This record gives sequence, structure tokens and C-alpha cells, in this order.
Amino acid sequence: MHSVNYKDYLNLVLKGAGLCLFEVDVEKQRYIRFENAESIYQVSGETVLSDLEEFSSLTPDAYMKAVSDYFVHPDDHGTVADAFGKVLNGQQAVYDARMKCGTGKYHWCRVCATPYMREDKLYLIGVVSDVSNLYDLILKEKEKNMKDTFTECYNKNGFKELCKKFLDKNPRPSYTFIMIDLDDFKAINDNFGHETGDKVLLETVKQLREFFPRPSLIGRFGGDEFMVLCPFSQKELLEETINHFMECTIPPYSVKKSVGYTFIPDDKIDYEEIIKTADKALYTAKQKKNCAVFSSIS
Repeated sequence: MHSVNYKDYLNLVLKGAGLCLFEVDVEKQRYIRFENAESIYQVSGETVLSDLEEFSSLTPDAYMKAVSDYFVHPDDHGTVADAFGKVLNGQQAVYDARMKCGTGKYHWCRVCATPYMREDKLYLIGVVSDVSNLYDLILKEKEKNMKDTFTECYNKNGFKELCKKFLDKNPRPSYTFIMIDLDDFKAINDNFGHETGDKVLLETVKQLREFFPRPSLIGRFGGDEFMVLCPFSQKELLEETINHFMECTIPPYSVKKSVGYTFIPDDKIDYEEIIKTADKALYTAKQKKNCAVFSSIS
């Protein structure tokens, strides 16, 4: 054991806690300290300070954008801007954002930025901690809540949320929305029991995953109804896939299916209209049974 000076002591504390400390001369737009940057950004503090130095001469708006681009995921720029606004007003800001490390990957961090005055000049001192494990737990719990516990497909609400996100992307691929209903499924439960009915449901999901693999979304609408959001490049190949899926009966009692589907126009993101159109097609298919019916979105 040997004695350490204050800076060494501070670095020991930061490394032990996995924290990064930074300090900024706000008026000069200059980072003046970056301690234990390796724990968060996987590069040295000296490297970070050197990289940021060239931003000091920029206009305030350009500086803010350059620093945000350097550290933060594009979707979190607004969060950082709001926090910086609080600092300029003399308030402490605590926020979570995805920080970019040396490998180019992002991970969730929590930043606590505190303004202070020194010689009538505004500075801020901040501490950054890695909270990616916490967000992993949150995301896992959210994913769990979005799933149907029995089939492990997305439940109705989870499917809707993800479907909207997929359709909101720009640019995005062409999509079809498919609804599936098992013909005479009630008779299976009534005549052979719910255990057999459960096996039929699981076999249905197995077939859906085989014919509509990722990145397709598969959801359980309820009971024996399922839905699929499927990207495609050629309508003919997609309809061929749907026909092959229809031809594949579900053991052990050769259960057949009815299918309703629609193509989603590139400019359409109204989920309720999409599902209404596919459901209308499914209703028609169920009257005939063991067939696929297409309906176009008006």
C-alpha cells in the first residue's frame, strides 16, 4: 500500500464505481476534463478531449449538434438538448441516453450534469454511469408483456405496437397484412378436448414461423385467430407462399385454415384501416372455408 494524491484517489473511486467524470467550460464551449472515459466510451479521456477541441470554434447550434453526434444516438439528441437548456438556466439535469463507445456501438447511460459558477463564468460538471443492464431488464420485461404466454407469439397489443413501428419506417419495404383463422376449431375442442386444441394452436404457430420467417411479425389476435405482417418483393411469390401455407393442414386432425389478406400501400400507416380490411377478407374466406381471400385497402 502507498499514499495517493487527490487525482489518483479520484480515479480509483471512478474506476471502482465504473463512472466517468467530465467538466465543461460552457462559455468557451470547451471540455476541460474527462476522467475514466474508458469505462463508458472505451477510449481515453485524452482522446475524447482532443476530438472535441475542434468543436469549440463552432456556433452554439453547430457545437451542440457536433457534440451530440459525437457522443449520442441520433434519436436521443432532443433529450440532450433539453438537458443542456436546463444547465444554461442554472438547473441540474439528469437524463438517460444511448452513448456511443469506441467500437461504434451504443449503450444506455445515465448522465447527471450540474452547473456551477467560477469567477463569474458558467461551468458544468457531469458524471456518466452505464445503465445498460437496467435497460436490458426493462426491455426483457416489456418483451415479455408483449408476448402471448402460451404460443409465445406477440399478443394483440404487442403486435399492434411493433406493426406501427415497422410501418412508420421510411423508407420501408412493401408489406402484406394476413389474418388466419382455423376452420371448425371449436369442434376440435368439443370433440377431442382442449389439450388437443392447444396442440393444434402450437402446430399452427410452428407452420406460421416456417412459412413466414423473420423479419415477419406473427401475432395471436385471440383464440384461434392469428395475424402476420410480412415484407415481400414480388406479389406472385407471396401469394404462392400463402397458397402453400393453406395446403399444409394441421395434424393430428388435418385442421384447415381460412385466410384474409391485403397489401399495404406505401403511403398507408393507418393500422385500424389495415386490420379492418384484412378482417373483412377473412370473414369472406370463413364463409367458404379453406381458402384465401384478398381485399384491397380503399
